[in-house]
Amino acid sequence: MPRRKAIVIAPPRDTSSDEAALRALYRKDPSRILPNALWKTVARLQSLECRFIDDAGSVTGVELREPGKMLIYGTRTQDPLKAASVKLDGVPTVYIHNDFVAPLAPWFDRKEAFFRLVHTGSELPLRATVPGYTIHEVNTTTELPLVATILHACYDTPTPGTDEIATWTKRPVFASHAWLWIVDRKEKRPVALGIAETDKDTGEGSLEWIQVLPAFRSLGLGTMLVQELVYRLEQKVAFTTVVGQVKNPCEPEHLFRRCGFAGRDVWWVLHR
Repeated sequence: MPRRKAIVIAPPRDTSSDEAALRALYRKDPSRILPNALWKTVARLQSLECRFIDDAGSVTGVELREPGKMLIYGTRTQDPLKAASVKLDGVPTVYIHNDFVAPLAPWFDRKEAFFRLVHTGSELPLRATVPGYTIHEVNTTTELPLVATILHACYDTPTPGTDEIATWTKRPVFASHAWLWIVDRKEKRPVALGIAETDKDTGEGSLEWIQVLPAFRSLGLGTMLVQELVYRLEQKVAFTTVVGQVKNPCEPEHLFRRCGFAGRDVWWVLHR
């Protein structure tokens, strides 16, 4: 019989130095360095090529590349000519800050814009209340199917199922106190859902899901939910971030700004 070739599995690459440098850079200006909460990028470092950008002896940015798949380019500088030197190398997807998108946009067919806001935690927010509604923590042992049902009811596009949602509770950033329902006292059922994460290594909270059932919108429940989450997070973290689509008919950016989030940063996802 012909011999089978042995499969060589490369040992995990040591990414600790890249992680430490990226974390230090990110803390200085999170909304310009990455399009998402830092923990999401750290979780992918094994598959990313990481190149730090040096400007006059100081690290000001980072280029993260997954060969043949995607590129993230983030920097604290505001010179649009810097992006003109980025090598695309045929990657089909690029994440880039609004300040640098112009030289690259013509090479891509589809473009999506996302706002990136920060709550600095300089003072804890007010905790809005709406008569007839109350906050409850999600029981992540028994109520994950209901979480999936609420998410599905809030979107016209496919949403995560129970099995995928269960994996979120195994992440290092999982925070049970930041999975919240708003319950209608009269109907005795959840009508809104908020999920946030806590990255203790970075000191960052991140709002991941803020959903209100369509029939219960425009009642102030979104504000009630966001303010409660930020209040809970910022007793444990230094700042909280959120990302959302600029062209979202629900206009979530207005909601977050009303709740104390600030910033002017917009990231673009460019697709070929």
